[in-house]
Amino acid sequence: MGIIGSIRKHSGWAVAIVGLAIVAFIIGDLSKNGNRIPDLGKINGRTITSQVFNAQVDEYEENYKAQTGALNVDNETEYQIREQVWQSLLQETLLGDQMSKLGIEVGTDELSDMYSGDFIHPYLRQSFTDPATGQYNYQYVKSIADNFDQIQDTVFKTQWIRMEKQIREDRAQQKYMSMISGGFYTPTAIAKYLAELGANNSDCRVAMASFQSVNDNEVTIEEADYKNYYNEHKAELRVRDEIRNIDFVLFPINPTQEDLAKIEEEVNSTWEEFQTTEEDLAFYVNDVSEKQYDSTFMKASDFPAPFDSILVTKSEGAFIAPMVVGNAWMMGKVVKTEMRPDSLRASVIWILNSKAGSQITRTEEQAKHLADSVAALIRSGMPLEEATNQFSDGDKSKGGDEGWQPDGNYGFLNNELIANPVGSVVVIDHPQGVGQCVVAVTGKTTPHKKYRVALITRNMVPSAVTEKNIYNNATKFAGQYRTHDDMIAAAQEQNLMVRSAQVRVMDNSVAGVPNVREVVQWVFEEKTEENTVADKVFNSDNAYLVVALKDIYRTGILPLEQARPMIENNVRIEKKAELLMARAEEAMNGTKDINVLAQKMNTTVDSLNNVNFNDYYLQKYGMEPKVQAAIAAAGKGKMVGPVKGANGVYMIQVDNTYAAPVPEGVSAEDAAKSRIEGIRQQLQQANSQKANAVFTVLKDKAKIVDQRNKYF
Repeated sequence: MGIIGSIRKHSGWAVAIVGLAIVAFIIGDLSKNGNRIPDLGKINGRTITSQVFNAQVDEYEENYKAQTGALNVDNETEYQIREQVWQSLLQETLLGDQMSKLGIEVGTDELSDMYSGDFIHPYLRQSFTDPATGQYNYQYVKSIADNFDQIQDTVFKTQWIRMEKQIREDRAQQKYMSMISGGFYTPTAIAKYLAELGANNSDCRVAMASFQSVNDNEVTIEEADYKNYYNEHKAELRVRDEIRNIDFVLFPINPTQEDLAKIEEEVNSTWEEFQTTEEDLAFYVNDVSEKQYDSTFMKASDFPAPFDSILVTKSEGAFIAPMVVGNAWMMGKVVKTEMRPDSLRASVIWILNSKAGSQITRTEEQAKHLADSVAALIRSGMPLEEATNQFSDGDKSKGGDEGWQPDGNYGFLNNELIANPVGSVVVIDHPQGVGQCVVAVTGKTTPHKKYRVALITRNMVPSAVTEKNIYNNATKFAGQYRTHDDMIAAAQEQNLMVRSAQVRVMDNSVAGVPNVREVVQWVFEEKTEENTVADKVFNSDNAYLVVALKDIYRTGILPLEQARPMIENNVRIEKKAELLMARAEEAMNGTKDINVLAQKMNTTVDSLNNVNFNDYYLQKYGMEPKVQAAIAAAGKGKMVGPVKGANGVYMIQVDNTYAAPVPEGVSAEDAAKSRIEGIRQQLQQANSQKANAVFTVLKDKAKIVDQRNKYF
């Protein structure tokens, strides 16, 4: 809950400890980085400092925890957030420069209109709409905007300023994108022609010779074929963020049979002791278990199988014998059972005293008296929101409502919420003596049977000797080979586990192996060359890695040699298409019978009815826009082809053409106008989507220096 952080900030010891930690961090950082906090990069000459970057990362992490309910951010998510922040800074800088040049801005009147006018911004509508009524709270938002300087809640003010910044940026970007998309135009003549093509349906017969019908050995690929295809498709071979291709040999850190036998022996010994110990259970569990004692009440289904199915058969005081669950042994004792809800909801009004901080002058007695009075006022009918706004020393932005939270998440308030019925109002002393909480219990879900279990776990991990042996094997292997090719050949010969990965600069995992930032940092070092093996062994969570850099895909158009493996199959298809087109042209020379053509091309004839130019698919053949265009443009009785499609070469006999159905009650003239307008809207929508690519274009043209890999 937000107020807890506020209280902690006012604690003298907490402030001192945090201050010392910050000083130690800064001193350590300065000593490692040449007496200055490093810059993380540049975007078109504009420096991105670590302060700016880390501040945004912290903000993203807090939002992530608020949205997911997570107490912490795991490593993988942290690196994903850092990448999101970097991309956000890129977009903000590159688009911001363009908007500044064009004079695009969001003025005060426009901002006010997005608060309480005719064009409420979606961010605000989402945050300030009453879920019960679905109505946007115009008056409340307007009062915040009009009286912002008088608001005392600094946390709320910070959140509001952040949201206002996001609203301004979003609206400015909307203007910019609208301007870009508005630059596209569909001439009436083009829209009319396309509408006319879509005004008719066709019945036709189709003979398709599939590319797969040609064996690979029937075509020969010359170097010129690669060059021609490469030159025609360069735009598709652009690398926008540098990629480094690696191969690595994995040495899993697994326990031996001897390790497992010894662990089982230790588990059995603990089990005997567990059943007879007179020591406090919490202390005993913390002493022998790899997971600390957890007093939380949980449903049986919250425990892993098969432990959960055994637990439901046990009563208070019963023991659960050791069993293997995943990669660990588990045993336990049922300490207590209770019927408890899964979620709770309450409104909390914080009445603090002078122990909470120097800005609170209220004595302990005064705080207690005020808390009792506030509780009495609420019981007599004062609305919770009004009481919160008038008396609370905590966050007032939600009227004291802490929302639905899982059982256990309400901290020291949790048991009181369980004990008191919905609708009750109670006063609870803060355990640190800094004041009282006036708590209104506003909701509980249906209770279920829950268990407090003294749980002992013992992971099945390798011994120190085993891990050292695995490390030595990995080190010996790494020291024998200096090139990627030699390492891979040796690994295959020794039947070792080899994995491949394409690595980007801020990856934290590769090919499913987590927490390998050291690997990525080595891969992206300037001195690391292609076809080399790292001179050290890397450690992941449960494996050692011997890593080799295979090659580098630098930003820009890939050179032909690197693109060759990627385009080889497409080049082969082009050669097959050439062969099939030549055969089809020869077969069609002097022949007007589609069945004869199909025999010559060793394929079959399919009948297609109601084919329309605007159809997304050519029925069973999938997306074939070139073929559909050829059918629409042909007249009745016409032979069309050969047409090179996406899946093969097509020969088409158009048997009949007729007007597409017109909706009942609509004139032919109105239907034609509607089709033209529909075509125009489709093309305009497609052009609007092209505007979304403007950031990619700006990024391609920008001068970007990214040094994050050196520091994270």
